[in-house]
Amino acid sequence: MMRGWAIITVIVAIFLLYPSNAIFSSDLSLKWVKTDREVAIEGEIVEIRARVENLAENSTPFAVSFYLDVTDAEHLIARVTYASISHYRIPSIKWDTSGVEAGEHVIIAHVSDEREENNYARCNITILKAWKGSDLLITEVYYHARPHRNNEYIAITNVGARSINLEGYYLTTTPWKRVDEQNKVIFPFCILGPGESVYVTQNGSSFQFETGFAPDYEYYDCSSIPDMIREGRFVMANDGGVVCIKDAYNHTIDVVVYGNAFFHEGWMGEAIHPVGEGVVMKRNGWEDTNTSYEWEYNRTYVIGQSSFGVWHGRVDGCIAFCSPDCSYKVISSEMEKADEICINLYTFTNPFIAEILEGSNASIKMLLDGNVIGGIPMEERWIAWRLSQRGNVGYMMGDEERGIYKRYRYNHAKYVIYGERCIVESANWGMGGVPVDTSYGNREWGIVLEGENLSDFLWKVFDYDFNFSFQDIVAFNASNFTHGMPPGDFSPSHFIPHGDYVKRFDPLYINESFNATLILSPDNAEEEILNLLEKAEREILVEQLYIDKDWSGGMNPFLRKLIEKNESGVAVYVILNNNPWYTTSIMNGETAKFLRERGIRVRLQKNINIHNKGVVVDGKYVLISSINWGENSVRCNREAGIIVENPDVAGYFENIFWYDWEYERTQKSGNDFSIVIIFAATFLIIYLYRRR
Repeated sequence: MMRGWAIITVIVAIFLLYPSNAIFSSDLSLKWVKTDREVAIEGEIVEIRARVENLAENSTPFAVSFYLDVTDAEHLIARVTYASISHYRIPSIKWDTSGVEAGEHVIIAHVSDEREENNYARCNITILKAWKGSDLLITEVYYHARPHRNNEYIAITNVGARSINLEGYYLTTTPWKRVDEQNKVIFPFCILGPGESVYVTQNGSSFQFETGFAPDYEYYDCSSIPDMIREGRFVMANDGGVVCIKDAYNHTIDVVVYGNAFFHEGWMGEAIHPVGEGVVMKRNGWEDTNTSYEWEYNRTYVIGQSSFGVWHGRVDGCIAFCSPDCSYKVISSEMEKADEICINLYTFTNPFIAEILEGSNASIKMLLDGNVIGGIPMEERWIAWRLSQRGNVGYMMGDEERGIYKRYRYNHAKYVIYGERCIVESANWGMGGVPVDTSYGNREWGIVLEGENLSDFLWKVFDYDFNFSFQDIVAFNASNFTHGMPPGDFSPSHFIPHGDYVKRFDPLYINESFNATLILSPDNAEEEILNLLEKAEREILVEQLYIDKDWSGGMNPFLRKLIEKNESGVAVYVILNNNPWYTTSIMNGETAKFLRERGIRVRLQKNINIHNKGVVVDGKYVLISSINWGENSVRCNREAGIIVENPDVAGYFENIFWYDWEYERTQKSGNDFSIVIIFAATFLIIYLYRRR
């Protein structure tokens, strides 16, 4: 009995002589847990800290876990581990509150050991709901800049009905990271109104060099353009990546995934197909499906190209004309009475029209293409020199060896603006396009239109293209070896070619108002020509210099539409040029065979030189344009056309079409050697049409 009491006495002595926690191998206690704020807006980063004290003398590995409201795996915020502890440690984490439900919440810290009653600490935090600017869309992404330009850019558009202050909003290329670890550029105070866009770029001066206008912000402090705050290395990858616009609380407003990237927060399905160097990814409209759907369309949007919408409205009258019958008569008469003239042409070699312009009192602006295959003709250089002495003459041209990149493959439009009138046609101003003698020349269609609104719109197009802020617009320089004044002994030929064509058509004057639609390549011509063909219920008449059967990605969409309409019962007739001096004649033969096999009537016309690019639909609508039916012309060139909704005008060109369908040249006795010489001398110039 005494022995048992001795054991009990020893145990009591141990409790009296040692602290109560000495019997445990470890005893960690959480004294407190705190947040750096009591109220946070959902999406903010909150710092959470705790104090862990060691109540035992030994040091063991341990972990501190932080939870939101409930201590289970689903609600775990983060866990911090340590290999040892002396007297105390203060673990700290950063908590991204994105996605946390608004309201009152409890932060729970827990450390695990053999004594659970002192292993918890709690504190309260209130999460407030943040307004999300969901009306912002990324509308342009330029990630594959040209060498040494460093002018990647992103455009953001407010598609909503109220203004948004972008202060604190940011762009990031690493949205999957915690907000404070993302590569980002942050907006300063900036009010973006409904329908307005903001452009941000690496390098403001380089951006303007290729786009023709100044950006709103830059993020690498390269010029005088206002800077954004940059955190991390903000660069878009050429092979694929992600771009997000987020608000100040890390809410994803819009996301774009392109190339070989894979990301599914705010994005569904495959990434946008990659684009090449110098090409801008551009959203097609403001629809937002969070997929590649609204980014995938036919147009290749080269940096600096325009994106004009279709102009549709009323005009007050017109003069319809054609070559070789009456184009010179109409154009020369119009130029003689003009006060202010803007001319956009691919080539201009007709000295007679040039002398009319030179002798007039009109102020002149003229834009020509500077990369004509075979070089600028001496006749055009002479005309440019003479007109530059009393006007503003420039070339749209590229020189990639010198780092000058052209916005359009060719400036191939053919239009003139003067006052409230404008001319739209298929012809270059050469001796064949606008012939002085009506017995010789190409078949061309043209029209003079009167209408203030139409002219104003076309002025805007001209001003956009003829802008010396662009790298590819060069003023005429008389001393330039390839584009300047011709040698001093050069004198343009005033020889007027004669042929065997018999004039048939006089100009048609219309003095009533009617609807018209101006279309542009590459902005909108493809869609609008397809819409025109789709309207046909009875008949489609097409007269073209050439039609290329295959485009990248498959069949020429215009041919596909012609076949579809033909199969629906619409009569389709096509005239193509068959001039042996044109390399496109081989292409036309292949296209004609293809169409005939599908029931479409085709005439390869060899007796009159077809340089036209026209369409007549149902005797109601007529397209007069510079637009050949090749992919370059539609998707890469600057072109212009007008769709006229007037049965008299449509009937005028329909009569010309049927005349050309049946036309056979009256053979003259002997050889017309002069015609052969003229064709041979101009062969290199003609050859350029193969690529347009």
